Amino acid sequence: MHEWPSTLDVGELMAGGWRPTPFRQFVLKIHSRCDLACTYCYMYEMADTSWRGRPKRMAPETFAAAAARIAEHARAHDLDQVEVVLHGGEPLLAGREAIRDLVTRVRSAVGGGTAVRVTLQTNATLLDRGYLGLFDELGVRVGVSLDGDEAMHDRSRRRANGQGSHAAVVKALALLTSPAYRHLFGGLLCTVDLRNDPLGAYEALLAFDPPAVDFLLPHGNWSAPPPGRDPRADATPYADWLIPVFDRWYRSPRRSTRVRLFGEIIHLLLGGASSSEAVGLSPAAMVVVETDGGIEQSDFLKSAYQGAPETGLHVARDSFDDVLLLPAVAARQIGELALSAACRRCPVGRVCGGGLYAHRYREGSGFANPSVYCPDLLRLIEHVRRTVEADLAARTRAHPRSRPVGTDQGTPMKLREHRIPAEVFSELAAGGGGAGAVARLAAAQRSKHVLLVRGVLETARTTGHPQASLARRAYDLLAAVQRDHPGAVDAVLRHPSVGAWSRHTITALRAGDDRATPAQLAALAAAAAIRSGTVCEIDVPAVEGVVTLPSLGQAVLSPTVSEATVQSFSDGADVVGGSLAVRVPRDPRSDAPGWRGLRSLSAESDGAPFRVVVDDLDPYRMPGTANIGGRLTEAEAGRWQAGLEEAWSLLVRHHRTVAEEVGTAISVLTPLAAPPQGQSSASSRETFGCVALSTPPDATTFAVTLTHETQHAKLSALLDVVPLTEPDDGSRHYAPWRPDPRPVPGLLQGAYAYVGVTGFWRRQRRLVSGEAALEAEAEFFRWREAASLVAGTLLGSGRLTPPGEVFVSAMARRLDHWSQEPVTAGARALGRERADRHWALWLERNG
Repeated sequence: MHEWPSTLDVGELMAGGWRPTPFRQFVLKIHSRCDLACTYCYMYEMADTSWRGRPKRMAPETFAAAAARIAEHARAHDLDQVEVVLHGGEPLLAGREAIRDLVTRVRSAVGGGTAVRVTLQTNATLLDRGYLGLFDELGVRVGVSLDGDEAMHDRSRRRANGQGSHAAVVKALALLTSPAYRHLFGGLLCTVDLRNDPLGAYEALLAFDPPAVDFLLPHGNWSAPPPGRDPRADATPYADWLIPVFDRWYRSPRRSTRVRLFGEIIHLLLGGASSSEAVGLSPAAMVVVETDGGIEQSDFLKSAYQGAPETGLHVARDSFDDVLLLPAVAARQIGELALSAACRRCPVGRVCGGGLYAHRYREGSGFANPSVYCPDLLRLIEHVRRTVEADLAARTRAHPRSRPVGTDQGTPMKLREHRIPAEVFSELAAGGGGAGAVARLAAAQRSKHVLLVRGVLETARTTGHPQASLARRAYDLLAAVQRDHPGAVDAVLRHPSVGAWSRHTITALRAGDDRATPAQLAALAAAAAIRSGTVCEIDVPAVEGVVTLPSLGQAVLSPTVSEATVQSFSDGADVVGGSLAVRVPRDPRSDAPGWRGLRSLSAESDGAPFRVVVDDLDPYRMPGTANIGGRLTEAEAGRWQAGLEEAWSLLVRHHRTVAEEVGTAISVLTPLAAPPQGQSSASSRETFGCVALSTPPDATTFAVTLTHETQHAKLSALLDVVPLTEPDDGSRHYAPWRPDPRPVPGLLQGAYAYVGVTGFWRRQRRLVSGEAALEAEAEFFRWREAASLVAGTLLGSGRLTPPGEVFVSAMARRLDHWSQEPVTAGARALGRERADRHWALWLERNG
C-alpha cells in the first residue's frame, strides 16, 4: 500500500513553479545512546528501533563528511546563517573533545561567509563546568529538558535503574544560570504530562528564569495515540492543560519568559509566519544526520512507524540538495498543499497548519490527515484568538484613536487608508523589511503630512486666528498646484520639516500661543509654485527678514521685514519685501545674492543612486535638538560629499538591503555641532526622512549612523499606523546606550535601532581584518547583548500592546539567533568591558 506522501509528484510541483526551501538547520546525532530511560521518548520507546543497529558515536570521518555537506549546501544557496544542533540520544555522552572537533570542523568547512550557530539539547545530567567552559569558548547555546518540580520531572525522566534525574538537572541549571554562563542558556523544553499540574509545572520552570520555554506535546498519532488522547472523542485534555498556562503567561503584569508555542500562535493570528514546525505553514528547513552518516527527516517521525524518517541517502555520497527533492521532504515544504481536506476547510487551518507533521500519521493513509491533537489545537487556538481580540478591543475602548482632521472626501489632496500587511509587519519586526516595506511607511508619512497641513488650516479657522484667511488662500493655491503638478506639491509635503512645523503650529494654535504662524502655510504653497513654474503671487511671513521656503532655501531681506511677497514665474521667482527683491535662481540649490539654497549631496554605487538634501537652514529641520549645527561651509559640504560617496559604496556593496532602506527612507541630512568626542546623531518622529548628524569621521561611521537612524525612521513611521506600546506609566528602565533611565517607548526605539546596528556589525566583521575586525566583532557582541537585554525588559514590562508583543518577540528571536554566533575571546572581552563601563557610569549617575 502506498501511503501519502509517497505518491507526491515533485516533478509536477517543480513544473508548477514550486521550489524547495534550502535547509538551514542541521541536527547532528553525535551519540545514539542516552543515560536516561524516559518513558515517553520517541527514540527508544516508540515505533522505530533503528538506533539498535547504529554506532553509538559519530565517527570523525562522518563529522568531516557532514561538515563538508553543510558547507556545500550553504555555498550553493548563499546562506548567511545555518544552525547546527548537537543532539542524541544524549549528546554530552560524545565527550568534550568530540564536540570540539565537530564544531571546529563545521565552522572551518563553512568558512567566514556563513555564520554557524551551534546549539545543544541535553538532559543536563552530565553538564558541568568543563562542558560549560567549552561551550563558552565555542559559543554553543544550551537547551535543557525539564518537566517541572521533582515529582513531575522524575515521573517520566528516570535512569534505567528507576532513579530520578531531577536533582542532577537542578545542579546543572544552577551552574548554567550563574553569571559566568547564563549567556549560554537557550531555554527549557518541557513535555506536557497530563498527570502534572499545569501551573505548578510552569512555575517550576520559571524558577530558573529561562529566556524561553517550549512545551512539547507527547509524540503520538492516530494509530498510536498519545496518553489521554482518545482519537474518537472530542475531549481536549491537552488544551485543558495548556490554557491555564497561557492565561497565566499572557495576563502576567510582566512577561517572565517567551513561550514559543503561545507566541507563534499569536504571531500567526495577527498574520505573521511561523518559525516552528509545531504550528503554521512555513516550509520545514531542518534535516538530520544520524551517527552512521545516514540522512534523515525530522527524528520526530520515529514515533510513526519503523523507518519513517529514513531517506536512503548518506552524507558520504549524497548532497542535501538531493534530499530536498524527495517526496517526503517536499511534503513538509508545500504548506497548504500538504493539508488534508478537513484542515483546508478549518477556520484555523492556516494557524494550526495541521499540527506537527509526525502527529498526522494514520496507518493506511499516511500523513494526509489532521493532527491527532486536532480538537486540542482548535480549542487552544480559539482561546488564544478570543483572548487577544478581547484585549485589543478593551485597549481600543480605553484609548480610542481620534479621527484625523482632513480625511473628508472633499479634501483636494486625497488620502488613502494605510495598513501594514502581516508579512511586512513580520519583516519589519525582525529588523529588516527592505525598500518595499519602507516605501509603504513613507507613503503613510506623506498622508500624515497632508493631514497635518489640513489640520493647520482647520485649527486656525476653529480658533479664530487672525491669519486663518491667509492660511485658507495658501491652502487653495497648494491644492491648485496639486491638480496640475502633483509632483511639485509632493516634494514639498514630504520635506521633513513640514511635518514638524505643522504639528507645532497646531499645538500652538490650540494652546492660544501667539507665536503660532499658520500663514507659513503660504511658504509651502510658494515653494510648490516655484518648483512647478506656476505663475502666481502670494504673501508669506518673514522672521527678522528671513523667508523660509521649505525644501528650497531662504531669502534674506532687511531684518525689519515681517512679511514678503513671492512672485512665481514660469522660469523663476522673486521674493520681495521692504525695498529689496531677491531672485530665486533657476536651480534653487545654488546660492545667489540674498538667497541661500538647500544644497544636495549625491552618490552612486553599482547602479544604485542616492541623493539627499542638506537642510542646514529651516528652523523646524530638527526641533528640540540642543546641538543643532549651522550652515556648512563649502569645504565642509565637500567633506560630507566625499564621506557620503564612501559610505554609500560600503552600504551598497556589503549591506545591500540596508542601502535600499536608507535610499527609500532618508531624503535630508541636517548638520549637528560636533560633540567633545565621537559623533552624535538624531532623528525625530516629527521629521520622517531627516537624519541629523555631526560630521562623520569616516565612511564606516557614516554608514552605521545611516543604518541606526533609518531604523528609528522605520519604527517611528510604523508607530503612526500600529500602536506597539501602552501610554507611558512613569516606569523607567536601563538602556545600555543612554545615560538616563528610559520609558518603554524610548526603550523600544533604542532596541530596534540597535537591532539594525547589530546586523551592520555582524556583516561588517567579515569584511575587515586586524584591529578593524576586532573592533567590528566587539561592536557586534556588545550591541547584540544590549539589544537582547532590552528586548527582555520590554517583554517583561507589561506595557506592550498585543502587536507590540509580537513585534518585540520577533526582535528577540532575531537577536537570539545572532547571539549563538561565535565571537573571539578578545572581542567578547572588549565588548563586555565597554558594556560594564557604561553600566558603572549609569549607576553612578542614576543610583
